[in-house]
Amino acid sequence: MSETPKMKPRWKPSSRFYKAIEMACEGHKDHVRKGSDIPYIGHLLGVASTVIEAGGSEKQAIAAFLHDMVEDTSTSVKQIDRKFGKTVAKIVDACTDATKAEKDAEKKAQADKDKADEWWTRKSKYLGKLKEKTMKDPSVLVALADKTYNAENTATDLRGKNDDERKDVWSKFNAGGELQEKWYRGLLEAFKENKTYDKFSQPLFNRFEAAVNEIFPNNT
Repeated sequence: MSETPKMKPRWKPSSRFYKAIEMACEGHKDHVRKGSDIPYIGHLLGVASTVIEAGGSEKQAIAAFLHDMVEDTSTSVKQIDRKFGKTVAKIVDACTDATKAEKDAEKKAQADKDKADEWWTRKSKYLGKLKEKTMKDPSVLVALADKTYNAENTATDLRGKNDDERKDVWSKFNAGGELQEKWYRGLLEAFKENKTYDKFSQPLFNRFEAAVNEIFPNNT
């Protein structure tokens, strides 16, 4: 009986891959997931793993580790470009809807309504850009992995909760349930528009759609 040919990995981690993990761990070492004491690096590891399993390249996986660096630390897109190259920098830039300084300014808004308005303004701009992209843009897969990870976690947090408990879950976010629904429905539309998924990425989109429909069951 002949032996089954040994499968080879699509790519092997380079030194830049290890540097990206180190940079992500250092940059987010004091950060936690919203409303918890879970180290934020867990999210980044989850997104990177999802990208890899959905057929992503090493550069996409590196960008997955770094996709929140510009939003949550003082790191700039230019710094990422110098360390990891233009492709990674462009993906991170595309996944960034506001810099840390811009988000800090938003948090200082006096009224809750003003905060919500500013939050939705930047989210709307992000949705408009995402809707125009195709899967030829390497940032789309990273964004889909990120949003799927978040949606599945939120679905888990909401599962089995009554209305008051659901409000408590939404209270940890920058915008309440109504705006969050608008955001997730907008993402679902954007991930459908102009996108053709392959055998690796289609299951990931299906997971995202299922999570959104579980979070907001009244509008399925």
